[in-house]
Amino acid sequence: MTDFDRVEQIRSNRSGNERRPPETLRLAYLIGTYPGLTTTFIDREIRALRAWGVNLQIVAIHRPDNPAALSPDQNALQTGAIYLLPAAPITLLLAHLYFFLARPLVYLRTLVFLVTRPHLSLGSRLRTVQHFGMAVYAAYLLRDRSLTELHAHFIDRTATLALVAARLLGIPYSLSIHAGADVFVERVLANEKIVEARHAVTCTLHNRTYLEHVLGRDLQDKISHIRHGLNLSLYRPQAHRPANGKPLIVSVGQLAERKGFAQLIEVCSLLRARGYEFRCEIVGEGPQRARLERMIDALALHDTVTLCGALRHGEVIKKYDDATLFALLCIVTAEGDMDGIPNVIAEAMAMRAPVVSTTVSAIPELVVDGVNGLLAPPGDATAAAAAIARLLDEPDLRQQLADNAQRTIEETFDVDCNVRRFAATLWPEWFTNLTIDG
Repeated sequence: MTDFDRVEQIRSNRSGNERRPPETLRLAYLIGTYPGLTTTFIDREIRALRAWGVNLQIVAIHRPDNPAALSPDQNALQTGAIYLLPAAPITLLLAHLYFFLARPLVYLRTLVFLVTRPHLSLGSRLRTVQHFGMAVYAAYLLRDRSLTELHAHFIDRTATLALVAARLLGIPYSLSIHAGADVFVERVLANEKIVEARHAVTCTLHNRTYLEHVLGRDLQDKISHIRHGLNLSLYRPQAHRPANGKPLIVSVGQLAERKGFAQLIEVCSLLRARGYEFRCEIVGEGPQRARLERMIDALALHDTVTLCGALRHGEVIKKYDDATLFALLCIVTAEGDMDGIPNVIAEAMAMRAPVVSTTVSAIPELVVDGVNGLLAPPGDATAAAAAIARLLDEPDLRQQLADNAQRTIEETFDVDCNVRRFAATLWPEWFTNLTIDG
């Protein structure tokens, strides 16, 4: 019997006089770009909820940027997804006309509410108006779905869509708040979105504490802390090693400044100057690729550092398995952008790749320095080089950290356990018997 079946059994045993929720939980998931190489945690969540009987409709603003790099499972998740852009002008106009006539006060009050809230700039205010337009279109496409709730991933544009569409449809919405520029740099209407949401979850304690600080309000009862999860059956280390015998440093992530790849390349230069022979492979694509290529040229690291580009998830797992160690030297950018707990760190730990990272944001919530990984101060290339050199020199330490890292992930990052907590926290009427301790 599945957990969803047990929930249904408990519900059927309740007294006839007790108010019961509808038989099926019907959700619309609002996501910016879907599916994506950097949001595989959403894939795992969707698959688990659907397996438990949830009727879940994916609504995304954009199609994936690099569809060729998606896994077969991700391609399958696109089936039945609703994409808002590009939108046919006549349908978009019809959507606005429909709600202007059907719910004129809600339509106009919501538009006025949004444009009169504080914004960072005129451009930011105009983008909010654009998101209002997309939200009305989304509500129109969902109007006959008999939805229980909208759920938005990230607190940026998709949360704006959820706020507007929920008002127009007369249903609640909930949020998943992840670390990113929308939390740490451009918090557009963050307070309003959280206040109106029925509830929110976030993947780190640091996120909740940070939002409490900047918004000046206690969010203990509004935001729950639940980590992402991994399907641990996919992470089965086979202890492969590079064919040429050189130690292999692997790093994975979007080629964005906050990931610290420029610092990693600097570290590689320091290590080579100290006589270490190794290879470093950086997996991912992003806006900093040209800058990183110039750094590799300037430091003459062509034989040492390789930018592998975006890879399918199965290929990334193989990279973890080949790695002597995994390094992700996250930083805080000048604008304040930073990561939370990058999922690739958890993936590397699950694959028993010893981890070197930094003390940025929530990373120390997962990586405990000297216990299941090594941490350096962000932006300190010398300290990071020392940590990596230590792992290259001490195979016993690598083994110890790998053992502890795998145990940590098994105990705290299992997708089934964490999505159960997620479901029981957000929708207790349907998931009353799912364990949420921890």
